[in-house]
Amino acid sequence: MCRWFAYISPTEPCLLEDVLVSPKHSLSKQVHEHYLPKLLEHDHTTSEEDDMKARNMLLNVDGLGIAWYTSSNSDFERGNTGESTDGAQREGLRPAVYKTVQPPINDMNFRSLCANIESRVVFGHIRAASSTSITAVNNHPFVFGRHSFMHNGVISHFTKIRRAMSDQMSEAAFANVFGSTDSEHIAALYMTYLTDSAPASANPFDSTHPISKMVSAMQAAVATTIELQKKLIPEKSRLPNSLNLCVTDGTQLVAFRFRNHATSQPPSLYYSTKAGTTLNRKYPGDSDGCFTKGVTDMGKDPGEHGRHVIVASEPSTCYPEDWELIGKNRVVTVDVEGRLGEGDVGYEKGWDAEGTA
Repeated sequence: MCRWFAYISPTEPCLLEDVLVSPKHSLSKQVHEHYLPKLLEHDHTTSEEDDMKARNMLLNVDGLGIAWYTSSNSDFERGNTGESTDGAQREGLRPAVYKTVQPPINDMNFRSLCANIESRVVFGHIRAASSTSITAVNNHPFVFGRHSFMHNGVISHFTKIRRAMSDQMSEAAFANVFGSTDSEHIAALYMTYLTDSAPASANPFDSTHPISKMVSAMQAAVATTIELQKKLIPEKSRLPNSLNLCVTDGTQLVAFRFRNHATSQPPSLYYSTKAGTTLNRKYPGDSDGCFTKGVTDMGKDPGEHGRHVIVASEPSTCYPEDWELIGKNRVVTVDVEGRLGEGDVGYEKGWDAEGTA
């Protein structure tokens, strides 16, 4: 069911190696290892919590993708004259992307990039494919201009509603779908609603929008998906969706933890406003403190660390008190000042599916 990691801060960059590679329970290790405090005990071996295990204990061996935000492109544009290399003036952060089907720990290109890149906004994703090709183009994050999108879970009956989903997309969003996954299709729906179906000629993916608009666009993408299933799939055959969704424009972030079933839970999802300090080698701390010994400290006072939020499928430090489990059908937001918000995902009567997938 995939795993993902998102870091965002208005002021404090992280080193990709510190957050994605070095910790004993970094995203890179979640290919085959899982740590779910407040859901399952570490190395849990009893038969309890089978519902939770079904959506969290899979191997994630089908691809890796990272997106990090950088101002390099805009820094080299000719801002003083209002010109640019292609006529479209760019400002601020834009996503750079690396994708591969190699396992992250054995990918020397990935490790080299992570050792030498810092960023204030980072997305990382490892994939467990659900009936679509194992190829780099199907790896998350999916990028639409300045917007990056990733997903953990599954859209049930995707092959039966895929054409109908495409019919709901703007021409610009549909043209930006390059792979075959359910995730990229719901990302395109999100971009359609975020941009009010603006035509490609308007460069719709280059603009930012209020955080409230981002939340409503995500809500609309989820609602459209479920309504198409209700229309095209017989009720007794209908299975629930697991939609742990995350999007950023480089300054703001929205994450959903969602499942349309009366009792079963979505895949795990946590947030932290503290772990970034532990995951930054410039500050005192040991991300593996409950399993190993050792402290890194390059002399900076933890109080100097900037405001930040991490949203991740699993904690990457071994301090459960620093992580909050996001509730079922809840949304987490981070605004341009790095302030965290929480709320309920809008849920319509009749959305519950009866299946157990």
